[in-house]
Amino acid sequence: MNDKPLLSPDLAELRDGDQFEGFYVVKESNFQTAVNGKSYIRMTLSDATASLQANIWDANRDLYNLCPTGSVVKILGVAESYKGKPQARINRFRPAHESEVDFDQFLPKCKGDVEAMRREVLELAGSIVDTDYRALADAFFGDKKLLDKYCRAPAARDLHHAFLGGLLEHSLNIARMADAFAASGRVNRDLLLLGALLHDVGKTEELTAKFAIDYSDRGKLLGHLYIGAEMAAERAAEIPNFPRQKLNLVQHLILSHHGKYEYGSPVLPKIPEAFALHHLDNLDAKVETSNKLLDAIVDPEKTWSDFSRALDTQLFKMNGRERNG
Repeated sequence: MNDKPLLSPDLAELRDGDQFEGFYVVKESNFQTAVNGKSYIRMTLSDATASLQANIWDANRDLYNLCPTGSVVKILGVAESYKGKPQARINRFRPAHESEVDFDQFLPKCKGDVEAMRREVLELAGSIVDTDYRALADAFFGDKKLLDKYCRAPAARDLHHAFLGGLLEHSLNIARMADAFAASGRVNRDLLLLGALLHDVGKTEELTAKFAIDYSDRGKLLGHLYIGAEMAAERAAEIPNFPRQKLNLVQHLILSHHGKYEYGSPVLPKIPEAFALHHLDNLDAKVETSNKLLDAIVDPEKTWSDFSRALDTQLFKMNGRERNG
């Protein structure tokens, strides 16, 4: 155990026995009773690098009320392991004052060049030839306030692209693939490209990203598919004589892109562009989830990942030469 606490270490870098002190987000907090009858607080701390389960022993309700889910706390604790999994024991803590912290420091961020991706999204939107679809694209991406939200928003709370800029990166990946696939001539490029750029636009309202990524009340009640379809209708209503049928098709792509009822789509794909969008969306999500799982393997001797429920399998980690061709 180190004699002096590490100051504001990344949670991902903590090792068994490390004393540490710093500000962290309370991602989840629960008041529980141990087998010996004593009360304790079990919480999940998070920063931009990882999440970590932590316990405050011999706690009471007054202490619990000081660390609600979504708050930021300054803690003094010790990293431990339990049944082979990392956790922490919190010895002291207090709520943080907003003046002490920068919201974004606790959130994972896109590794790519956000400004370059923003420009590419605008270029792709500007390449839409159909005047109606182009007008709808302009109604979204010509709104600077909405574009700023689009470029900052995460694409998920926990799974793929769950970081600032995640929605931008994910949507751009799909738009690039859609553009390439449309060269086959088997789909309407303008409709598919617009659907790729807008399929998850509802996440600008579904998700919040203050100290932690979470769902808004509206997001929990309605979900991003409905919100996105509603946003498309609202923007189309601002365009004189926008064709109802074309709005139906754009909304259909948004509402059906999860592909199956059990995956949350209220309707199934019913046009070629909708099938293409669903599979491109699933492809990008699966590849991102796979890379995230493989990147979590830090032991050079370990070649298999933990089992992933999202992928329903384990992944084999190739060496650098094999992965890069």
